[in-house]
Amino acid sequence: MSNINEFCKKLLSYAKTNCDGEFEVYAATGETFKVEVLEGQIKNYNVNDYTGISFRIKKDGKMGYASTTSYDEDGIPVLVENAVKNASIIEKPDEQFIFSGSESYPSPKVYGKELDTVTATEKIEFAKLMEKKAKEADPRIIKVESSSVISGKSTVIIKNSNGMDLCETSNFIAAYVIPIASDGEKMKDGFGICGGFDKACLDADKAVSKGVREAIDFLDAKSVKSASMRIIFRNSAMCDMIETFSGIFSSENAQRGLSMLAGKEGEKIAADCVTLIDDPTLDFGFGSHSFDAEGVAGQRTAVVENGVLKTLLYDLETAYKAGVKSTGNASKGGYTSPIGISVSNFTLTPGEKTLEQLTKKMGEGLIITEVSGLHAGANATTGDFSLMAGGYLVENGKQGRAVNGITVSGNFYELLKNIEEPGCDVYHNMFGSAISAPSVLIGGKMSVAGE
Repeated sequence: MSNINEFCKKLLSYAKTNCDGEFEVYAATGETFKVEVLEGQIKNYNVNDYTGISFRIKKDGKMGYASTTSYDEDGIPVLVENAVKNASIIEKPDEQFIFSGSESYPSPKVYGKELDTVTATEKIEFAKLMEKKAKEADPRIIKVESSSVISGKSTVIIKNSNGMDLCETSNFIAAYVIPIASDGEKMKDGFGICGGFDKACLDADKAVSKGVREAIDFLDAKSVKSASMRIIFRNSAMCDMIETFSGIFSSENAQRGLSMLAGKEGEKIAADCVTLIDDPTLDFGFGSHSFDAEGVAGQRTAVVENGVLKTLLYDLETAYKAGVKSTGNASKGGYTSPIGISVSNFTLTPGEKTLEQLTKKMGEGLIITEVSGLHAGANATTGDFSLMAGGYLVENGKQGRAVNGITVSGNFYELLKNIEEPGCDVYHNMFGSAISAPSVLIGGKMSVAGE
């Protein structure tokens, strides 16, 4: 950590002496861990340390980039020279910025010190424990396809010629189990997960219980006849839906004609009960951070409030085009990646009813617990979707038998308008985008294709 920090300082010092224009260094360093066990033995084990440094320079209105994985001081001149050359060959650049820094920065808790004490042996033993508990939970569990623990630790550094000097370290741990159930003729799997920022979040019973229950329930799953039906999207499925279509709230997509929300700020786009908040300042959120990929301070942003689109999500470039301020949503997929826009702790505000109460209110219909084919079956621009799904039949206000082999179709923009009521059972997505959502009851009926 100290070595890469010193390298960044020397890189900036060299650039100041030898270059005109504005410049910036973005560095990411960290470590990842994953272990997967099968039949009490380690199936896969991977530990990876990584370091990456990206240097960019704005010269004559053009931005050039260069990167390296080495922090050898002798490589600094070449790194800077490559960035300058790359800037010179840019033909028609959009306006880009080297940010001077925000007035103040939040300090969300993103680092669990206790995780530093969790050894590799403890992680391996926890994966074995989940597998053992899953097998013992029910005689119909014939095997566990995967029992895994993953963890990560990362540090991001941004320094530039305008005086910015930012550094943040974060970490996490998560575990998941995939039990397989069989009744002699059919086999079905389930999925259970736990995770967070301390040892207490590793709850084997919680993960195993959910995974085993799903596997057992869906052994008897059958399709239903095609019909228009009342629908509840259970919390995890609603998270998947929001993640799939989260790009519609990106100002970049709107400005490129890839979102139907372009020009809709200030207009009603969803039901009154729909409020969507983007908030990277939450303590121990999976998308929390003090600053975004351009060094803009993280901030709580009401994207949709009581059904009204208050704002899209902006980085510096798209905010400049729109004549507004950045919302601090610039992101990078990796140190070499270009700046993009993404959500961070994007949350559908919950209501007051439990899933059971929503089910009773719905009366007849389906609880959708999982959707698949999200890439092939969803058009992120138009909002149309036709997705393979599974869940539970609801009769007389009570959850009944499991259902699979169905396809649910609709449009995400219309779905937002038709949300009748969100529940109180918030689910936090630990992988992919940091999305949180409760179960939601959809008003009216949706098209379900089955038998």
